[in-house]
Amino acid sequence: MDLRDVLIVGGGPAGLIAGAEAAKSRADVLIVEEDPEIGEPDHCAGFVSAKGLEKVIEPSQNFVLGWIRGARIFSPAGKAYEVMAEETKACVIDRVKFDKELLRKAEACGAEVVTGRAYTSGLEAKVLVDAEGSKGRLAKSLGFEVPKSIPAAQMDLEVADFDRDIVELQTGECAPGFFAWKVPRGDHVRVGLACYRGVPLDLLKSMLEKNSNFNLKNAKIIRQLFGKVVIGGPLRRTVRGNAMVIGDAGGFVKPTTGGGVVMGGLTAKLAGAAAAEAALNRAPLSAFEKAWKSKYGSDFRTMKLATRIFRNMKADELEHALKVSHEAGILGLLAGYDLDLQGAAVNRVLESRLIRFAMLPFLRSLF
Repeated sequence: MDLRDVLIVGGGPAGLIAGAEAAKSRADVLIVEEDPEIGEPDHCAGFVSAKGLEKVIEPSQNFVLGWIRGARIFSPAGKAYEVMAEETKACVIDRVKFDKELLRKAEACGAEVVTGRAYTSGLEAKVLVDAEGSKGRLAKSLGFEVPKSIPAAQMDLEVADFDRDIVELQTGECAPGFFAWKVPRGDHVRVGLACYRGVPLDLLKSMLEKNSNFNLKNAKIIRQLFGKVVIGGPLRRTVRGNAMVIGDAGGFVKPTTGGGVVMGGLTAKLAGAAAAEAALNRAPLSAFEKAWKSKYGSDFRTMKLATRIFRNMKADELEHALKVSHEAGILGLLAGYDLDLQGAAVNRVLESRLIRFAMLPFLRSLF
């Protein structure tokens, strides 16, 4: 039986990034992906921060669909607030092309990638890395928890006119506990929502019929997409024995937005390095857990707190909070913060007079 140094289950961004990092450290790496094509199916809106992307991989015109300079946030009552940065802060990526670029880099580093193959007990390795996503099948068998998630639905739409450098968010009962989004993707837009209550597709259809904020009249549906948004933050334990969980499987996703490309990628780099060190008997695998908690633990804790407060806000509380933050210039200030390492931005809000809008929803969540 062929014993590999590192076996990675899942060929998404986290698995490919971890595999490249482990191979750089001279480990013998095998990545197995159950789908026949890397990057497909694509369930990601593709909105990522520019700085965060640079830390994961150099942005390429091959997979960048467009650059984003601001956001338009609609309150539950439909009041629009614009947040515009002085410089480009984010971009929209084509996940299929992005993942294939990561595949090329992983193979260039020496990792072997096999598609159309699910994990079986016949695959053996000194270190097993679970990067299967939020499914949890392998994670459960290894004794890990399954990350908390909520259902989501999206549609790619052809529309007559739209802002190509602005993303739009709709808060309120159209997406209970979360929000709806509209992201420009080259020649079309992707509109979606996730929710804690209700059926996402029904809510999305209702929003498109009744909500004119996104300006989607006479839109033509290109395709529908369904998936999950991981919202609970990293698992309490991400290492057990000779196994670790990374990416969506480990909960390495921003609890505030469900975005996992950058945070999943940054922590996957740490995971790949730790997996190689453990496989080559140079350090314990637990070094991964210590590393991500040291570098990103504070950001994840702060984002979880912000999510808890937002989820328990009533419509009128959120309405007033957005109004006050706009009048105080706080929304504008937030445009200057890192879109992925959001701890500093959340702390800035909590230091302002917006804290009074946060206390009641937080206490409500406790009881």
